[in-house]
Amino acid sequence: MKKLLTIFCAGLLALTMSGCSSTADNNASNPADSAAPANRLEEIQARGKLIVATSPDYAPMEFINVNASGQDQYVGSDIELAKYIAQQLGVELEIKAMDFGTVLASVDLGQSDIAISGFGWREDRQENFELSIGYNQDGESSCQGLMVKADKVGEYTSLADFAGKSIVAQPGSLQEGYVNDQIENPDLQLVADLTTAVLMLKTDKVEAFACSCDQMDAYAKANPEIARSTVEFDTTVEDMYDGNVVAVKKGEMALIEKINEILTQVNEEGLYDTWSADAKQLAASLGLEFEE
Repeated sequence: MKKLLTIFCAGLLALTMSGCSSTADNNASNPADSAAPANRLEEIQARGKLIVATSPDYAPMEFINVNASGQDQYVGSDIELAKYIAQQLGVELEIKAMDFGTVLASVDLGQSDIAISGFGWREDRQENFELSIGYNQDGESSCQGLMVKADKVGEYTSLADFAGKSIVAQPGSLQEGYVNDQIENPDLQLVADLTTAVLMLKTDKVEAFACSCDQMDAYAKANPEIARSTVEFDTTVEDMYDGNVVAVKKGEMALIEKINEILTQVNEEGLYDTWSADAKQLAASLGLEFEE
């Protein structure tokens, strides 16, 4: 009886050890299954999704198609760029829409992977984020100015004429910096979206609206009571960086290097120009027209 019991226990122990050995072998042969992603790029590839933060109120770069819903409602040349980046990474795309002032914060907090929202180069952005090479070269970022009531265009011939005036801009935008740096004692008012800025100018809540020239031309066509002034900001520093930039969290070098690789291809093949032309046509069908 003792001999039978000994044989039974030995067999049970052998089976148990065999099971443990098999599990250990499986874990050893697949270390990647339990390893955490080493960086944001690996995390994106592991989850199979790229999360892009944007403020969709800046046609033709990013805006909302009121005739669509869900993710399909987000359109524009920057959205096409986001789709292309996701495609090149072999993952799906999720657009996270938010106010412009929170787009970069979303990336910094890890809530989004990258920020694409018509960003121009700024020194403070370079200090706090990894910025890509330029895209949309010679595009919307190359001219920045001030919009006023149409019947007052003649009153403004230089930046000095805007000293002490009430001017509206988006928080965290290039235009906010231009107003503070290039206009004396401005009464700067910040709003989350450009639609509100246009309304404030139309209803005399402010005397000027700081925006890109391309954007101002479109708003003037849709709103004849406001017009682009002849006054433009000095964009010499930003022009050195040629175009708009994509932003990722500081230190995520693998991700920004991959994005730069993709943007190099975009620039060489002129893809953004095609996306921009298509976006302008769509914007025009929705009531916003742009100069070709």
